[in-house]
Amino acid sequence: MILERKIVWFIILVVFSSCMHEPKVGDGITTFSTSTNVTTTCVGCPTQPVCPVTDDIIVNTSTTYSTCEPNPVGQGTFILDANNCLIWTPSANQTDIVNTCIIACTNGVCDTTFLVIFPPVPVDTTSTGTPCDPNIVYFERDILPILTTNCAFAGCHNAGTASDGVKLDNYQNVISTAKVKPFNPNNSELYEVITENDPKDVMPPPPAAKLTQDQINIIAKWINQGAKNEMCDFNSEPCNITNVSYNTFVKPTLAACTTCHKTGNAGGGINLDSYAGMKSAAESGRLYGALSWASGYMTMPQGGSKLSDCQLSKIKSWIDAGAPQN
Repeated sequence: MILERKIVWFIILVVFSSCMHEPKVGDGITTFSTSTNVTTTCVGCPTQPVCPVTDDIIVNTSTTYSTCEPNPVGQGTFILDANNCLIWTPSANQTDIVNTCIIACTNGVCDTTFLVIFPPVPVDTTSTGTPCDPNIVYFERDILPILTTNCAFAGCHNAGTASDGVKLDNYQNVISTAKVKPFNPNNSELYEVITENDPKDVMPPPPAAKLTQDQINIIAKWINQGAKNEMCDFNSEPCNITNVSYNTFVKPTLAACTTCHKTGNAGGGINLDSYAGMKSAAESGRLYGALSWASGYMTMPQGGSKLSDCQLSKIKSWIDAGAPQN
């Protein structure tokens, strides 16, 4: 049931060229940039702090920090904390992917961290269960999203590619192929490669952004807690498939798909970054066929977890209603 609160699937590291406003760093200033993804968990829930990547500048007391205006606007709010890390809080209006950035400058040299912020997946569950303990790190909720966002995609460590024999797409594969030693992060290969300082050995490899310190800390905490596959439920509401909305359910639920199925990069000929493209895929049967893992269709999300029964039922209901732009 936890996947109904936060489904994270193949999210390929997205490199985009600009925010709503280009970083205003002035003439004659040297700039460097990197990119990272941010996954929100629920409406009104602040994200973990996302810190700027400053490996191309010297950080000192003269370093200044600024941000880009989120694009599109009105999807949520963000602040820079005392460490100049960004904390994003999605509003009920966030159904789109939001682009923003943090710019760090020292003596005419700037390092820009571009951020892609995915909207929270709408919640629907069908049964009650064990409430989640705020002191416990849960693999499905806390660890798998980090790995699928940064590592477990085509060409790297998904089930199909399994680079160097490592698969990071589910609990059993992470434990066995990433050589996780419960209660011992320093002897766990997964932890060793994400904390490696040598650019030849660190994971994710350059030019991909290194995991943030908060992400590294939560993986360490999970291992120190025994690297267990604890489960919990957040809600006990029935799955409501009546009048399913494109704008508030279908679009945000499938937002991560647009990293591979968008204008200019329509994987498999499917474009999901517009209503017209989504409707076309729905009417052809390819959308539900892939999401439901039906025979004869490529399973989606590729290398990731299947959507929950409730999510699939809601998408099927929306399609059966004529895939309206409601």
